[in-house]
Amino acid sequence: MQRRYIYANLEKIDNLVFAYGIDQSDFVHGIKRLPDNLVSLVGLDDEQHAVNAHTGLNVINDENDIRRFLLQSHPGQVKWMDYDEVGDLDFLTATEIAELLYLGHMNRPIRSPFNYKLRNHYVFLEQRNGGIKFYFYYISAFTHILNAAIIRHTLAAYRSRRMFMRSIRVPRVPEEILKQLVQLMPDGLFIYFDQSMVRQRQLLVPVHTEVNNDEIEVFDPARSESRQRTHNVATLKFNLVTSVWELQVHDQTAFEDHL
Repeated sequence: MQRRYIYANLEKIDNLVFAYGIDQSDFVHGIKRLPDNLVSLVGLDDEQHAVNAHTGLNVINDENDIRRFLLQSHPGQVKWMDYDEVGDLDFLTATEIAELLYLGHMNRPIRSPFNYKLRNHYVFLEQRNGGIKFYFYYISAFTHILNAAIIRHTLAAYRSRRMFMRSIRVPRVPEEILKQLVQLMPDGLFIYFDQSMVRQRQLLVPVHTEVNNDEIEVFDPARSESRQRTHNVATLKFNLVTSVWELQVHDQTAFEDHL
């Protein structure tokens, strides 16, 4: 499902981001450096991807193959973990292999999602409803992915309006604005591009937070009853003439709670 909004909720204890409207292309275009190796936590086509003999799991070790895998569409759910060296998987115990299988099947780790033998920094778990769970060793890495997602959605919102014929350049969102948006994530950050409008040559995008996020696993911003549980705290503005970003804050307390 093509989602015209961004939803991101941060669980600080586990460095877990649960999100809609963010995909693997945002990871590729946002992250500073792609992982050197990936291990799939679900079955892939053995004819296209190598199999690690020790774990029985598909692996991708070539940079171009990793980029291609992350950017292409897949018929099933995509779930993967990065790892540092090609031979690292061979040192996993039977228990540790079982923990990887559990992570891929249950979408949550038995212990930590980060294995000291694999020295991984990411775990990507696509959900049946189109959402994703993303574990980050350094949560600051998500800021770059959020930036890529905002740029992608901004371009899509612009192109959907036939009144605009010329192409535009959408620069990186300023770091200060990204930090403000990330501050909202523990309460559930919503950027509703499907409710955006153009006024005085500016694209105006509502920014909301969730009133009650006790049921994060079943929350879907596409559902009207879910959106009723949010309130507007800011407007993300993009000037279509000067290409300047601005965040107009309406509810300062929403940001102060996480300073």
